[in-house]
Amino acid sequence: MKRKILALTAVVLFVALAAQTNVNPLREYLNEPGLETFSAAMTYLAQMQAKNPANRRVELQAAYFAGLEARRIMETAKDKLESLNAGEKFLTGNILMALDRLPEAVEIYDQIILDNPDWSCPWRHKGEALFKMKNYKAAAKALDKAIETNKQHYDAYVWAAFNLYELKKYKQARQYLEIAFSLNAEADGHHDEEIPGEKIQDLYEKLKKKTK
Repeated sequence: MKRKILALTAVVLFVALAAQTNVNPLREYLNEPGLETFSAAMTYLAQMQAKNPANRRVELQAAYFAGLEARRIMETAKDKLESLNAGEKFLTGNILMALDRLPEAVEIYDQIILDNPDWSCPWRHKGEALFKMKNYKAAAKALDKAIETNKQHYDAYVWAAFNLYELKKYKQARQYLEIAFSLNAEADGHHDEEIPGEKIQDLYEKLKKKTK
């Protein structure tokens, strides 16, 4: 229901914006979606934002069109999934997860893992998707596999700690988080900005109290 309300709001905003200005780049994208028309639409919105930074409708429009383009790219990728290489499949899975289409994302990660069992990233992202689905036991297996295949995978330890907290395995969760703290989060390019440092520190404080 919330998504429908947001989509309806975006359409209403589009109509309102169209009534006030020449919105050809936006109409062109809606008529013929693609990277080129999307780029033109976003450039147009950026120019509008620069003219009136206080206009929040422009930012909402940008979010709406970005969502449309993400869905378009994802559907195109899914139609050609079998012809994609592992990296392209991985990005498709990540888009699906960002769109909260978690079971579909897990299916794609599983396809990647089948051919690349020693690649840590799809294991880690599968673990994240399962965690968000509240399937904590399955998430634990995936995240442990991510760690097994890459002992330096900072994100895998962090997500594993959050997952283990839900499983009430506080001692192991603390151990994993302390291992993460000992690693260079940026070293292997897997640093996950999705989890704010404050949230990670808050978890650590909770774990310290649980494991006195």
